[in-house]
Formats: sequence, C-alpha cells, structure tokens
Amino acid sequence: MKALINPVLLFVSFASLATVRTVSNDPALPAQFTTTAEGGNTSFNAAQTASSPGDTIYIYGTRFSYGNLTISKRLVVIGAGYGPNNQFGQPTRIGNLSFFRDGSTDASGSVIAGLLISNNVDCSGTLATNNITIFRIRTNYIYTYVNGSTLGSGWTIYNNIINSISGGASSRTSSSSTNILIANNIITSSITYFNHNTIIVDHNVFLGSSNLSSMWNALITNNIFVRSSSNVFNGEVVFCTFNKNISNQNTIGAASSYNPTNVFEATYLGAGGGANSGSGNLTGTNPLFVNVPNNDTYNITYNYRLQSSSPGKNYATDGTDVGIYGGSYPFPQGGDPGSGFDTSPMPPIPQVTAVNIQNTTIAPNGTLNVQVQGRVNN
Repeated sequence: MKALINPVLLFVSFASLATVRTVSNDPALPAQFTTTAEGGNTSFNAAQTASSPGDTIYIYGTRFSYGNLTISKRLVVIGAGYGPNNQFGQPTRIGNLSFFRDGSTDASGSVIAGLLISNNVDCSGTLATNNITIFRIRTNYIYTYVNGSTLGSGWTIYNNIINSISGGASSRTSSSSTNILIANNIITSSITYFNHNTIIVDHNVFLGSSNLSSMWNALITNNIFVRSSSNVFNGEVVFCTFNKNISNQNTIGAASSYNPTNVFEATYLGAGGGANSGSGNLTGTNPLFVNVPNNDTYNITYNYRLQSSSPGKNYATDGTDVGIYGGSYPFPQGGDPGSGFDTSPMPPIPQVTAVNIQNTTIAPNGTLNVQVQGRVNN
C-alpha cells in the first residue's frame, strides 16, 4: 500500500478565524481547492468565491507561482512563508496582490501573512481599501491607495521585508493615505508620498540611500538608517518629527536642499521652505549591528540585532532597542542567526516542519508509523 501524506496540510487554525479553506496549485499536494494543472490562481479564486467575509484561506507553498491574486472580500489569507524553515522549503509565491473595493465588493479589513510577492501589493476598484494588516511577507512595493483621490486608511504594516511603501501624496498640499503604521520592517529602499500626522514610521531598519522622499508631517521614530554613502532625504522631507533615529553617515540631506546637512531636524531650502523637528537623533553613529557586512543590501544571513555596546541599546523612545528588535512588534526569529532563516519568520500558527514515514511499505491492515515535528511560530 502506498501512503500519501500531504506535507503542507499541516496548518492549525485559530478558532476565531471562522471557516478555513485550503488552496493548492500543485495536484501532487491536494487541498480542499486544488488546480488540475500545475500553477496558476484558479484554486484560490474558487476558494474565495466559496468564502464569506471573515473566513480564512491557507495557501500552500508549492513549486509554482499562484500568479496575480485579487482579494475582493474581507479575508485572512495566510501562506507558508516567504522563506520557510522546514523540511518542505517551498514558499507561497505570488506575482501581484491587489485589494479590490467598489460599491458592492470590499476587501477592507483583510489580513495577509506568509507570502513571497515578486511584484507589488496594491489597491484597485473605485473606493479606498481600509484597515489592512500585512505582516511576515516579502515584497517589492506596497501601495496604500488606488489614485490620488482614492486613499486608504488604517493600514498596519509590520515584520516584513519590503523595497518601498507609497502613500499617494503628490505634493505638500495634496492628501495621502492616513492612519498608517509602518513598524519593525527591513526596508531596502524607501518610504514615499505620505502627508499626514497620523503616519507613524517606527523601529525599522533602512538600507542604502534616499530612504525618505516626498514626506510631510509624518512621525518618524526609533529607526536605523545605514548606507555606504549619500543621504537619507531625497526630495522634500518637511514638517516631519524625528525622534531617536540613528544614521551611520553624517549627511542626512544634500547641501543644495537642506541646512544643516547633518541633522534630521534640518530646514528645507527649496520652494515653500519649512523645517523638521524632534530630538535625540544620532548622526555619524555606527549602530553596531551584530553582523551586517554590507549596509546597502539585505542579506538573509545578516544579523540585524544590536551589539551590547551599541548606542541604540535601550535608547528608543519606549526604552527598548532602536531598530527592528525593539518596540511593540519586535521582529520574530525564523531560525538561528546566520542560518538564512533568521529574518524569514513563518506565519504565527502551528505548522509541521518535518514528516518522516518510517515504514513506507506495509502489509494489509498493518500500521503506518509516521514521525511528525512541528512548532507554533510565535
């Protein structure tokens, strides 16, 4: 007798997550909704059609991309992780993820975790999508708006690896998305086009240069900005409040645009002028990561914790460490430091990490011996 055990059907749902549906695009790893051909998103679309607002969809990690997904209901969507540390090792690969809202369809209130998104997270439809939670994903851009007049609100974005996040403001007099919390992420490029005092950028690590661009009135606290050269500011960064951020380089803004150039609380010299404010920021200061050889590029083997002698230890406004391991959303550990899994935490649900079938061939009415290992991933 040949025994088939699905190595991915190993999620255990929270009781509060309503009806749970499982999805696979690999016929060799069947779920409740499985494609007949390899790859594609038809199984996800079928599961979404069958779901009610508030239901949960688990998307298996397989060898294949699910392509572009559009979420058009309030759902909890959980993948296997963007770099899962288990025997199966397959992330849940997505092309583009879009939240859709119009007069009769609304993805507001959705929760997303555990996805490897090669393109972007964005919004579509005719109305703004609000109250989105995104955590433990890896993606390129996150757009919190449809266009300059259809702007999202109430987004929480934490514990992710992200290239850039954009809020939709085109100038210092235009509106942006509001009530946005961007916390404890590794940001490999920039945050741009936000203009509101309900934008909070807290306890992140920024890599490379030109990390803040077209930013007005935001609260920016307890972040670490590291790079080999160039500036943190690119374009207008005005009327923002900076508290207890650390920059390894002295230059924050270009001399042609900011005075002085070596403080976050600089005055903008361009059209309209204006100054930033705040206190406790450190420039020209090495944050003393445990092991980050290259300040311009994210690497899965680097250790972004702070050494005991770091100036950022217990220095944040809340008394915790500056950077991703302090604050209210400390970055979870996905594996041992240096293993390649440290900054790749899987979704915070019970998952099996290894299955060992100890007797693959058994006689009729015999006993199949299976050894299973798992963890909760908090």
